[in-house]
Amino acid sequence: MTERTGVMNKGPGRWVLVLVLGVVVLGAAVGLMVYDRLIGSAATSPVAGVTGNQFTARRALAPAVELAGQWQEDAHLAAVSGHWPEVEGQVEWAFQFYSPATRRLVLIAVADGTARIVRESVSPYVVPTFTAQEWRVDSDQALQAWWDRGGKTLVARRPDVDLAMQLRVSEEAVGQPAWTVVGAIADTETAFTVLVNATDGTLVGQ
Repeated sequence: MTERTGVMNKGPGRWVLVLVLGVVVLGAAVGLMVYDRLIGSAATSPVAGVTGNQFTARRALAPAVELAGQWQEDAHLAAVSGHWPEVEGQVEWAFQFYSPATRRLVLIAVADGTARIVRESVSPYVVPTFTAQEWRVDSDQALQAWWDRGGKTLVARRPDVDLAMQLRVSEEAVGQPAWTVVGAIADTETAFTVLVNATDGTLVGQ
């Protein structure tokens, strides 16, 4: 990728893995099995460090939008991703923007309020995008839905859960942006996935 003034390009591998995980999750959870026994009763307290994390995706959006505007004037938001290798860990948000005029994609990571371009590429197809007005449900709310619907039970049994979430336009949500939240156990086929409509907060497919 061509470096741009004032932008650091480092660590693309980490976010490539996150985006790949997002594609797997959105592809009807191919290769993953959801066990009914993981669906527990609603929790009253969110897991510390995840649903209680104050550095939400919406809070990280502003610096990403500013940098995306410098990248291309017609940059539109296409996806948001977050990944916790450990449930108690910190998250770095990744924002993907699409430029219809140039048919290019850019991946921007935001940590501690600072945005940097990770990579950019040409898209062979038109990428669905959404606006900040359509995106009303923040990451903490989507995580809370996952936690309440069974995430609490999964984490209690397996604290080594690998947690990832992605926001993008979803066919399941009838063209609206939706959060896909998945907690997976490494080296197994065990995973628990919840889809949340990011416009009205309803659970998708339930």
